[in-house]
Amino acid sequence: MRSLACFGLLLCSASLLCAADADVARAQTALAQLPLRFEENRGQFGPAVRYAARAGGYTLQLSPQGAALAMPGAERVEMGLVNANPAAQIAGLDRMPARTDYFVGNRPHWRTGVVNYARVQYRGVYPGIDVVYYGNQSSLEYDFIVQPGADPRAIRLKFRGGVKAGAKATVTAEGDLALDLNGQRILQKKPLVYQDTAGVRRQVSGRYALVGRNEVAFHLGDYDRSRTLVIDPALVYCSYLGSSGADQITAMKLDSKGLLYITGSTTTGEMPFVNGAYNNLNAGLTDIFLAIVNTATADGSFPLVYFSYLGGAQLDIPLGIDVDSKGVVYLTGSTTSTDFPVVGNAIANTGSGTEQQAFVSVIDPSQYGGVSLTYSTYLGGTTGINTGRGIAVGPDGHIYVIGTTASSDFPVTTSAYAQVIFGPQDAFLCQLDPNSTSLVYSTYLGGELDDEGRSIAVGSNGLVYFAATTDSLQFPMEGSGYRQTLQGSIASVIGVMDMTKFNEPSLVYSTYFGGSGAGDLSEVRKIALDSQNRVMLTGYTLSSSFPVTPDAIQSRAGGNGDVFVSLVNPGDPPRFLVYSTYLGGSQGEVAYDLAGDPAGNIYVTGYTLSPDFPVKNAPQATWGNGTNLFIAKIQPGAAGQTGLLFSTYFGAAGVYVGNGIAVGPDGSVYTAGYSTVGLPSSSNGNGFAGGVSDGFLIVVK
Repeated sequence: MRSLACFGLLLCSASLLCAADADVARAQTALAQLPLRFEENRGQFGPAVRYAARAGGYTLQLSPQGAALAMPGAERVEMGLVNANPAAQIAGLDRMPARTDYFVGNRPHWRTGVVNYARVQYRGVYPGIDVVYYGNQSSLEYDFIVQPGADPRAIRLKFRGGVKAGAKATVTAEGDLALDLNGQRILQKKPLVYQDTAGVRRQVSGRYALVGRNEVAFHLGDYDRSRTLVIDPALVYCSYLGSSGADQITAMKLDSKGLLYITGSTTTGEMPFVNGAYNNLNAGLTDIFLAIVNTATADGSFPLVYFSYLGGAQLDIPLGIDVDSKGVVYLTGSTTSTDFPVVGNAIANTGSGTEQQAFVSVIDPSQYGGVSLTYSTYLGGTTGINTGRGIAVGPDGHIYVIGTTASSDFPVTTSAYAQVIFGPQDAFLCQLDPNSTSLVYSTYLGGELDDEGRSIAVGSNGLVYFAATTDSLQFPMEGSGYRQTLQGSIASVIGVMDMTKFNEPSLVYSTYFGGSGAGDLSEVRKIALDSQNRVMLTGYTLSSSFPVTPDAIQSRAGGNGDVFVSLVNPGDPPRFLVYSTYLGGSQGEVAYDLAGDPAGNIYVTGYTLSPDFPVKNAPQATWGNGTNLFIAKIQPGAAGQTGLLFSTYFGAAGVYVGNGIAVGPDGSVYTAGYSTVGLPSSSNGNGFAGGVSDGFLIVVK
C-alpha cells in the first residue's frame, strides 16, 4: 500500500499474471510468495540487459527498450515502451541483503557478489514520466509516475514476439488486458486510479485503450493535477463462501506455503465439498467446516483445494484454529452434540449431555477420507458450560487451549495453578499431548466474579502467553505487573505461563490492562506474538482513559466504543507498554483479530458503526450505512495519521464483520468473516449464496 509525494501521479500499477499449464503452475505455486530479486548485469546476461529477475515460471529482463518476458513453453515476449527515451536512467532501488554468485566455466567467467534489488526504476522514460518495476514470483507489477505538466498520453506499451499469428491483445469485460500466447495467458489487471482529499476518496476513471495491433495506451478521466493519484491497494479477490442458511467464518490461518486455512459454521450441507476430505456431509443443526484456499497459484484464482464438515447432531461452533509446519490443522470451540466425533487418545469420550462442552480436534488434510481426523476429544466439566476460544500448537506437537468454564469439575492436573473454580466462571488453560489420554497441564484461572479466557500463543521461548477479560478484583496477579488492581468495571488480563512448572510458579506474569476510570470497560479479543515474543493485542474499549503511547495514531476516544491496538512486553515489565492507540469514529467499533508483519506493522479487522471511521488509501472510503467491515494497517512509532498506513470500510447497509486477518509475505492482506449481500465483486470470486449470512474472503494488496 503506497502513495506518491504530493507532486506525483501514480497512473498504473498493473499486475502481470502467468497462467501456465499444470506442471508449470505447480512449480510456480512453491515460489509464488517470494519477492522478485532484480540482479544487476555484470556479464551474466547479454550486453543489452541492465537488470534481470528469475521467478518460478518466467525470466524477466530489463533493457533500455523495456521489459522482456520468457515463460516455459512460449516464445520470448517483449513489452516495449513505444517512442521512449533510450537514454533513460535505469537504477536499482531498495538494495536487498541477498547477493548472487555465478561459478560457470573458467574462473575469468565467474561473477560473485552480484547485487540484488527489490525494484528497478527508469527515470525520464518519457518527458516527466518514470516507471518502476517490482513484484513477486507470480506477479510482475509496474507503476508509471507522471510529474506535473507531463502528458500521460505519451505512454505506449507494445507487445512483440511470442504472439500467435492472427492473435491480438484484448481488453476483457472486467477491464483487464489479456494477451494469449501459445496456450498461456498474460493478464494485466485493470488500472485503479483515485485521489484522497481530506480522507475522502474520489476515484478517477482509468482504462486500457488499444491503439494498434498489440499496442496499448492509458485513458484517464479528469483529475486534480495538483494532487496525488494512487492506485494501491487494489482489491485482488473477494468471494463469498456460503449457502442458503446461516454461514460464518470464525477464524483462519495462513501458512508459509500460501495455503489459507479457514474455519467456520454452517446450518446446511450445501457447501461445495472436495472429494477425499474428512466428511462431505453436514451431520447436525450447525456443523463446523474447514476450507483450504490456495493463495499462491500463478493465475490468482484462489482455488478451494479442501473442504470438510465436522460435527455431531446438534450445535458445533469453531472459535480457534492453528496449523503446524506440516499443514495439520488444530481446532477448538464448543459443541452441544453428544455424538461429536471422538478419535485417538481422547481426554473425554462422551459429552455431558446437558452442558455445552469444549472440543479439540486435529485434521490432517494430506490423508484421505475419515482417517484424516487424527485426534478429537471433548474438553470440559459437567456442571456448567465450557467453551474453547483459542488454540496454539507447540513445536513438540503439544496443543495449548484457552477458554471459559462454569464447571466445578473441569479436568485439572495436580500441577495446576488453581485446582478449584473461584467465581461463577473462570478461564481455563490446558496443555494436551495427542499421544496421551491424560492432560499434560490444566488449570482454572480467575477471580471471584466472571472471567473469560480469550486468546493464547506459544512463544519461541516455550512460554505460553494468554489474554482474558475479567470483572474480578481478585484475579491472580504475578510478577511486576503493569497494573496490579482492577480499575474500571471490566478489564483485560495479559499473562504468561510456564506449564513445565507446578502450582503457583506456573503463572509467571499477569497484569490488568485497560482504562482507569470508574465504570470503564475494556475487553481483549485476540493476541499475537511478534518476533521478540512481545504481545500484540486488540479488542474494544469504552474508556476515555485507555493507556496510549505518544506515537498513537489516535490519542483520544472517538465515540461510543473504540478499537484499541496495543503492543506490550511482559518480558520487560518496566517497559511493558511499547505501543498503544485508539482506532475509531463517533459511534462504535469492535476488533476481533490482528496480525503483524516482519517490518513491525500491525493489521487489524472487525466492524464499525461510525460514518467517520478513519480511512486512508481506502478501496471503500465511505461508510455503507450499516455494520461495516474495517481493515487497517498501523505503523507503531509513527504518530498521528502518518502511522495509519491503510484503512478502509467494506460493506453496505447490512452486516459485515471481520473475524480473521492474515498477511502474506508479498504484503497481501487476507480478511475473512461473515456478512450479508453487498460486498464488492471480483471476477474470480463467488457471489452471495443467500440465507441469513455467508462467510467471505477479501484480499487487498
